Amino acid sequence: MAPSSLSVDTQLQQLGEARNLVLRDPGYWPQVLHGTLPIIAGPVIEVRRWGAGFMAETFATPVVDARGKQELALACLDTMLRLLSENESEILKGVLQCSASVYPIIFRHLCSNRNDSDTWNKMVAIKSKILNLWDVAPTSVRICCIKFVQRVILVQSRGITDPRLMDRSEVNLLSVPANHPLLPLSSLDAEAQGLLDRLLSIFHEKRSEPILIVATLNNLAPLVKTRPPLAQKVIAAVLAFNPFAEIPPSISVHDRLVIISFEKAVRALLMNIVRNNPQGSNIGRISQQVARLSQAKSEMNESFSRKRAATSQETEAAKRPKMDKAALQNTTSSIATPSSSQPTATPSLNSMPQIVPRPLTYANLYTLATDPAMISFDGQQLPLDLVLPIVIGSMYSVDQNNFQTAIAAVQARYHASLANPLQPPFIPVAHPIVLTAHESYTMGATSTLAVTIPTLQNKLPERLNVVKQDKQEIEEEEQEGHDEEIQIQLGEFQLPPPQHLSTEHSQHVSLEAMERMFGVIDAFETNSLISRKSRLGVNRLAASNWDREGWIALLIRMATRGCHDNNALQIEHGQSRCLAAAVRERLYNYIIQDFRRRMDVAVAWLNEEWYNDMIKNRSRVGILREPQYQKWMMKVIDSIFPFLEAKDRLFMRMLSEIPEIPPELLCKVKILCLDPDRANLGIQMLHYLAMFRPPVREICVDVLQDLWLNHREVRSQVYKLIQKWRPAVLVEMKNHAGQQTDVAINGNGGVVAASNA
Repeated sequence: MAPSSLSVDTQLQQLGEARNLVLRDPGYWPQVLHGTLPIIAGPVIEVRRWGAGFMAETFATPVVDARGKQELALACLDTMLRLLSENESEILKGVLQCSASVYPIIFRHLCSNRNDSDTWNKMVAIKSKILNLWDVAPTSVRICCIKFVQRVILVQSRGITDPRLMDRSEVNLLSVPANHPLLPLSSLDAEAQGLLDRLLSIFHEKRSEPILIVATLNNLAPLVKTRPPLAQKVIAAVLAFNPFAEIPPSISVHDRLVIISFEKAVRALLMNIVRNNPQGSNIGRISQQVARLSQAKSEMNESFSRKRAATSQETEAAKRPKMDKAALQNTTSSIATPSSSQPTATPSLNSMPQIVPRPLTYANLYTLATDPAMISFDGQQLPLDLVLPIVIGSMYSVDQNNFQTAIAAVQARYHASLANPLQPPFIPVAHPIVLTAHESYTMGATSTLAVTIPTLQNKLPERLNVVKQDKQEIEEEEQEGHDEEIQIQLGEFQLPPPQHLSTEHSQHVSLEAMERMFGVIDAFETNSLISRKSRLGVNRLAASNWDREGWIALLIRMATRGCHDNNALQIEHGQSRCLAAAVRERLYNYIIQDFRRRMDVAVAWLNEEWYNDMIKNRSRVGILREPQYQKWMMKVIDSIFPFLEAKDRLFMRMLSEIPEIPPELLCKVKILCLDPDRANLGIQMLHYLAMFRPPVREICVDVLQDLWLNHREVRSQVYKLIQKWRPAVLVEMKNHAGQQTDVAINGNGGVVAASNA
């Protein structure tokens, strides 16, 4: 049956079976590839995608010999050239990987076949299309372009000339015969130099993709190792590249991760150069650069842990007390009496400000200032501990003449208000009024009376007239000592009911209160919750003092127990979530800003979340509720993992103190074990958990067994642990050691071992 009459799934199934055949028996590889080339060039995009990956796998596998690859490369050039016109990234990536493997093969073929111009023209067309894609293709495709350019530079430059160190299988300009009609040495060398300059120019561009910079750094090591004429230019460009040169004032977590990735790639490249050539002339400069990078990284981490972005409201609240205090100090200095060396005239009574016709209150009666700003200033905003020293100091330093003049001015105002009937009556504000016995008798009072403010305002003029007429009698009674003062209370004062808060306002106030609580935490010293003095165990209170531990415990309890999950609030971009989720999100951001110093907060929070999940699951049987512990635990772990270093033992301590370790977390630890720089840390974590956390011991040993069976690069590190926890695996491996295995390359370029049936 013709392939065109088959469905897409059937074609892909048959192609997959053909691939499995060549993996089991590589002798069928040329036959299968020749048979699939017409199908790959067909109209079905899924088949073209499979074909691009299969061609890349063909020329990357070591099981096909060099002669067979050369024949297959000559047959695939037309298909590769046709697939480079595709727009799909997966197809282009497969063709670019195939081209990077094919270019040295075609170049070697042309060195032996001087007149094969058709093959060279096809290869030049492929190279031209790839170089055009280098600047306009998606990022994943551009990474493959960088790999192809590195391979072109290696081929079109001179290698090591020392016969003792020369690799005979390597292809470079030394392999090209003199006077070759298709491969002019000068043109090829000049093109390689231009491509190298273009490759290194990414370090000077301001708007380069971070992943492209890292990909370029990862492709420079072979150039330095195998191309001595190019090594100086590459090393100079890498030493001139400083990842910490332009750090923004307010660096985000993403920017910090990018800078750390740059630093790690640069450091790995420089250490590789030192390892390959310990006696090189650039060893001193490289060592200095590595030291500078380490110092800059530590300074960035330290500054990032100290910085805390302040909101605009916090900034205004911080500025206002300083401005008010400065204004108050200026006012105090202006009221204070000048020194004796600079005498000033005593202000007269006429120089005092006149009272404007307005309701007379205590504030208006005793205010002597003329500055509108001072008149409108509300002294109640100042704290009492700031006001008392100012008042006491002013009383000691004020001039007696000025003080008597001010008292006379206040008396004149008071008598003028009593004598002027047009003046609005004096209105006391929430203060008790002391009347004599005669005044209480005139008002018909024989005991303590409760008089409200409106009643007092109506009877005040009549009472003042009585006071003026009987002034002499009152003075006589006071001299004899028979007067009896009765304090008339203004009645029970009740605050007006609070205004109804809208939903938006209450949500805004709640978030502001939460931010102020985190601001209080930052004001305390950063002492670990684990190193606290109180060690009463379960008998201690969660927050016995208002210190850092108390505020953190309060916030954690707010997130886990104090806020109902159905109290939704509006946040930015119109999304809605409950207040508990808002507190959890703020706790999460607080922890990852400086996770090494705040790991204790993460442990306390996650323990409370786990406990709350257990309580809710028992008390709400049948009610669906999203567990919060695993959600936020994995979120914290995912944010911490990119920043872990090989010597971060603090993270191991965190894993030992969280209440539950799910299998998803151990999968993250397994990924850490596959990182060459942090493999020891991941394996030590698994060993520690297997020893001291029996509930997860079997899962940890399963991960170690998987690393032993499927990842050869870590077998030497895992061997002792497998021998200790599962020696049966070693016995089984020894029993099957005699079986013959076929080694092949999978679709991603990794080695796959398949046992013969």
